[in-house]
Amino acid sequence: MLVRNGERTYLEAPAKAEPADDVVTRDYYTQLPQIRLTGNPTDPPMQPETPTIVTLDGNDVARLVECAIRHPTPNMRYAVLAAIWSHPDSFRQIFQFGLNAPPGLPEIRKIVAEELDKCSPRPEFPVLNRVEPAAETLLPRMPLPAHLRDRGTG
Repeated sequence: MLVRNGERTYLEAPAKAEPADDVVTRDYYTQLPQIRLTGNPTDPPMQPETPTIVTLDGNDVARLVECAIRHPTPNMRYAVLAAIWSHPDSFRQIFQFGLNAPPGLPEIRKIVAEELDKCSPRPEFPVLNRVEPAAETLLPRMPLPAHLRDRGTG
């Protein structure tokens, strides 16, 4: 994490992210979840006397993740994906959303259908339509044996 104002650098250290206390709005109706970022300096002499804290609310995090997902460098996108892949409940939620995407999101529905089609097993031999006889059969139709020919007319 790099915290800078103009030419002055306040903090240059790995960021430590952790849940922060929720903030209650003025009308006491809504609690806003927050994430606290603090510098986690690896070099003890470089630690400032007062820790630098950055607090992000849900909207900030949404903009941050959206920026990372759309980032032109693949490593930034993979960082977001790796965080999701390593959290099974989040992955399950996204997977279920994709499978049950609302009709208003046709792009997602199309992507899911294409990916499911890619990984669905292909039969080695196509199944013949049981309603209509196959146009081409491998063997000619065999006549009924003699003892069964006369059963229909009795």
